[in-house]
Amino acid sequence: MQKTTLMKLSSLSGILSGIAWMVGDILLVGFKPDVSAYPAIAQSDVIADKQIAAVMLEGSTGRFMAGALVAAFTVPLMIFALYHIYQMIKPAGRVFSALCVTALFVAFTWSPLAHASFFYVGEACKTALQLDAASAASVLMMAATFIDMLHITWAAAIGLTGIGWLLVSAAILRGKTNFPRFFAFLTPLPLSVFFIGLHYAVPQMIPDALAGAGFNVAATIFYTFTAVFCFRKNTALPEGAR
Repeated sequence: MQKTTLMKLSSLSGILSGIAWMVGDILLVGFKPDVSAYPAIAQSDVIADKQIAAVMLEGSTGRFMAGALVAAFTVPLMIFALYHIYQMIKPAGRVFSALCVTALFVAFTWSPLAHASFFYVGEACKTALQLDAASAASVLMMAATFIDMLHITWAAAIGLTGIGWLLVSAAILRGKTNFPRFFAFLTPLPLSVFFIGLHYAVPQMIPDALAGAGFNVAATIFYTFTAVFCFRKNTALPEGAR
């Protein structure tokens, strides 16, 4: 199979993975809960991050399971999407390009655990609300442990993902890749910062369901641009890719 064909398929893979993870985010955390509506959570001494504990109390188990699984099962698409990114940034240097892609690859492999952790937090907290105070205490303690796991895995995955995209953005901005320089502002890192900032500045513009999906909305937009770029005939493709 020609390299150009693989690059086009890789860019489409990125779009599909971005959409899948965006849907996963919406299904898992597409709520804006009022913590005070859940006294057992709001008054808990063991739950420090009460917002996280409350965010998934309004959906069904089936919805949360679908949100966790749709993302987990599409990780191969995320990884294949890195192929065309590597080919496009390779002029910045093979070692540097490999470093960028390796950082993103590792971050993507960490992401499913961080994503699925929301499911376990939600289910534990929902269970606690159905129990008497004495029984709920031990379940809330378990939920607090799940929240700690969520924080650790999420920080590691999103942190390394951010570093990877920052390196890619820097290479593009320096004009060292086959992307035009303005693509540096279309990578998921700056786009997600813009999306989140817009949500806080003008919250009515961003539906609650999308508020927690900012990074994957940005990824979908970025991969859409790279797909358009890769599908343009005889232009903007790396030397030897045609």
